[in-house]
Amino acid sequence: MRVSAVLGCGRFLPPRVVTSEALAGELGIAGGTMTEMSGVRQRHYAEPGIGPSDLGREAAIAALGAAGLGPRDVDLIIFATMTPDIAFPGSACFLQDKLGCNTVGALDLRAQCAGFLFALSAGDRFVRAGRAGRVLVVGAEVYSTALDHSPRGAAVTPYFGDGAGAVVLGPAATPGVLATVLHGDPAAYERFWCEFPASRHYPARMNREALVEGRHFYRLDADAVHPQAEQALADVANEALERARVARERIALFVMHYFDPRIARRAAERAGFATARVVATAEPAGHIGAAGIPVVLADARAEGRVSRGDLVCCAAFGAGMSWAGAVLRL
Repeated sequence: MRVSAVLGCGRFLPPRVVTSEALAGELGIAGGTMTEMSGVRQRHYAEPGIGPSDLGREAAIAALGAAGLGPRDVDLIIFATMTPDIAFPGSACFLQDKLGCNTVGALDLRAQCAGFLFALSAGDRFVRAGRAGRVLVVGAEVYSTALDHSPRGAAVTPYFGDGAGAVVLGPAATPGVLATVLHGDPAAYERFWCEFPASRHYPARMNREALVEGRHFYRLDADAVHPQAEQALADVANEALERARVARERIALFVMHYFDPRIARRAAERAGFATARVVATAEPAGHIGAAGIPVVLADARAEGRVSRGDLVCCAAFGAGMSWAGAVLRL
């Protein structure tokens, strides 16, 4: 059986930076209070008319360039997002067109905040099975257009930002994806969800009552989600290490992905990871869902935090509830 390796990483954040101070007035709370509540000081917002496939294109070009490849070298596109450009077709189809990837397979994958690791696991299996040579795995989100920017959204809106990240997977002599672990538990999905618009509702997938109540905005019970996330992140990271048969001392970087960076760091501490080697993905630019982990991977390579051949352990938790872990050689 073939094995896959990470051939290149790329990322893109929209140029518009929104600080907590700038957002505070809309939400009716002080900037300092907002940062204290969310652990996020700033986030990036896309301009009107820009979708995740536009952000994904920039990240994909960067990842392909890092791998010494071009769009026509891609055999398959897997696009992780919970904020697609339109209802259908998928954002992967839009990206395929914008890159000029001919008629290769292109599919969207929805596993919310854990989406990138689910997509990475799927891409790895395509390469291992010999069904694809080079797989472009993209995570991209435009959350800003779905957030409640009134005081009603103060408990949710500060966490989220927009952005994209990508990796290119390809066959190699030495494995780059050492292990992936995927989990899901839908028992309490209402703790973190977006109810409308919905195909199960008729007519128009929305009603006036739901619109007035703001049920088309994200709803989050953070106090209920945090304990589950903290435990799941710690457990799945250690599970991935065990499956990869890698000691934590060999890991150059632990990437903990959750919308509240403080909970992500608490999970890393619970797992026994060295603080100096931990990155909480939401700290630099807010929570960007499926894009968070690949953005950090691209930054870590660019900034020299990891060198070629270093091992990275990733863990992610999000709505669904879905969570995942992976051990990678970059």
